[in-house]
Amino acid sequence: MLQCMGCHTPDGRGEPGHVPSIRNTLVPFANTAEGRKFLVQVPGSAQSKLSDAELAEVLNWMIDNLSAISRPPQLRRFTGGEVAAYRGTPLVSVAAVRARLVAAQPAAQ
Repeated sequence: MLQCMGCHTPDGRGEPGHVPSIRNTLVPFANTAEGRKFLVQVPGSAQSKLSDAELAEVLNWMIDNLSAISRPPQLRRFTGGEVAAYRGTPLVSVAAVRARLVAAQPAAQ
């Protein structure tokens, strides 16, 4: 609640004009290497007090429960090792990276 839902809201819809919805972007982002890195490195994820394994489970839960797009069978689950590999590098330009990822996914909104 403190790291993600406080801003993105409990259903992931965000607040239009202030906080983007994650409902249409979780699966497309999780389907690319750069998008997976982004999901781990956004400040709410990277700076949470969760362990790497716990954060991986939260990201997997979000994809399964908050995404408007069903998890495709081939979409691999986040792991603690993957989170650990990305988490230590700060994401400097969140909005610019997100915009680039959204632009690369024609179906994402």
